[in-house]
Amino acid sequence: MQLKSIDWNDKSYECYIDFLKSLSEEKYRQFSMKLVPGEENIIGIRIPELRKIASEISKGNWRDFIRVSEDNIRGYHEEIMIMGFVIGKLTDKNSDINEIILYIDKFLNYIKNWAVNDSFCSSLKITKKYKDDIITLINNNLESDNPWRMRFSIVMLMTYYIEEKNLEMIFNICEKYRHDEYYYKMAVAWLLSMCFVKFGEETMNYFKICTIDDFTYNKAIQKTRESRRVTKEDKDILKNIKRSIGR
Repeated sequence: MQLKSIDWNDKSYECYIDFLKSLSEEKYRQFSMKLVPGEENIIGIRIPELRKIASEISKGNWRDFIRVSEDNIRGYHEEIMIMGFVIGKLTDKNSDINEIILYIDKFLNYIKNWAVNDSFCSSLKITKKYKDDIITLINNNLESDNPWRMRFSIVMLMTYYIEEKNLEMIFNICEKYRHDEYYYKMAVAWLLSMCFVKFGEETMNYFKICTIDDFTYNKAIQKTRESRRVTKEDKDILKNIKRSIGR
């Protein structure tokens, strides 16, 4: 399928969905369903292939692709992931940061699982150039009650903003923004573990005074101790400051 030369409309989008289905690998589909519990609308296409498809689409009329996708979305896991990857391909050579932020924010409505969320975040390389612009989007979505918008913000912080100058901001965010959803809590734990890997002393000091909930705190300690980049001495200290259940 010549993805970069398609005239995107309802009919061509239907052909596109048929094309995606033709790439299905049943064993990989079953594997993916185990990785993403609760997501049954999976075709079974490997991520490198999804990125390749998105790259081809982005060389053509990507604006029409996104518009037609939004109008005809079937809800397939890979279909949504490709749309995210196309947005991730946008640069200030074929768009501008304000338009890109609008596309990012709109795409967040389609995120229903950790795999789409995290792969989307990792694709947004333009963040490295426009951190001041995108931090506003991150902060706005932390105020949402939608746990996936909140997880997006946390994973974006972890992927692009772990620097010494940002540690106080990150720790304050972990303290302020709470949600009972499992995948949000796990994202916060993951963020803190990565902060420790890069800034051990500062994060250790935070662990000793933080007031985040017990589950997230202990998961952060656990994930930090599992890292090969943390010393045995630090792992022993972390083991001793793990909270007891019921504290």
